Amino acid sequence: MRSALLVLGQFASITVLLIGGSWQLPWWAWSLFALGLIVFVWAASSLGSTNFTIMPDPRAGNTLSQRGIYRFIRHPMYTAVLLCGAAVSFGAPSIWRWVALGVCVVVLVVKVYHEEGLLTAKHPDYPQRMKGVARLVPFIW
Repeated sequence: MRSALLVLGQFASITVLLIGGSWQLPWWAWSLFALGLIVFVWAASSLGSTNFTIMPDPRAGNTLSQRGIYRFIRHPMYTAVLLCGAAVSFGAPSIWRWVALGVCVVVLVVKVYHEEGLLTAKHPDYPQRMKGVARLVPFIW
């Protein structure tokens, strides 16, 4: 139930980010948005189809990916969402987008901890294997 609520919160905030203001973005915001899309595609291709899920719960038979972008970031798809959200929130600000970005940050941080707990339960070596790999932002967290 907690996983479903986190996904609902994530997609609700993404929806508001997408429809909560203008799409007349300056070049730098489009660049940041494009970076978010690149990170997402890189993450999806690095993860592989057997591991991909929108839920934080690991799929049956999943493996811990340390390929591609997963060598540098544990949750790059969340990073991609935040990059795109920041692009539209800073590039064409509105109160709706600022609230949605704040909600999205909180939801994704909670989702990171929840997902890492589930991964540790399924793969007891997860914490050791993830040492030195940032959660969302390389060299920061």
